[in-house]
Amino acid sequence: MLAAARACFARRGFDKTTLQDVFAQAGLSAGCIYSYFNSKDQLMLAVAQERHEDELRMMGEGPETKDPINDLRQIAKKFTDGYLTLESADKRRIALQTWSEALVNPTILASVQEGLEQPRAHLAQLIRRAQEAKRITSKLDADAIALTLIALLHGSMLHKLWKPETDSGAQFAVLEHFLRALESK
Repeated sequence: MLAAARACFARRGFDKTTLQDVFAQAGLSAGCIYSYFNSKDQLMLAVAQERHEDELRMMGEGPETKDPINDLRQIAKKFTDGYLTLESADKRRIALQTWSEALVNPTILASVQEGLEQPRAHLAQLIRRAQEAKRITSKLDADAIALTLIALLHGSMLHKLWKPETDSGAQFAVLEHFLRALESK
């Protein structure tokens, strides 16, 4: 059911997708879907939360190493591989629509804010570890670095939507350069 909703939302957007579109895509009756979701808003929220869980899973895959900078690089690489490929265009569309919907829907906004908090905290913790090890400059706030890294990753998703032929490898190289620029000299 969520797969059908994702397909419809990616194809037509949250606003233009109707529950009837989702019923047809899923091959289910309205009664089946209404037993799980009372409204399109609830379905949108479930899709958004599923994406946040996917991002958390992606960040949590693989053990943390003794090298927090390597861990940050690995997270950036997983993000690039998971969200900046041609095959992940639907994921990018849904992410952008979720962010857009968050501007007018307080429930979606709360989900986006909650979905951002754990990855931000995880990145900030890795950055603090690197700062304590004197690997990253301590002149900058770890939370601000984490939010900037997230903004770079989200911005990369947006540009890949606007221009699908954007070279993801080149984008990852810039992310690596960003991380190297933070390293203590």
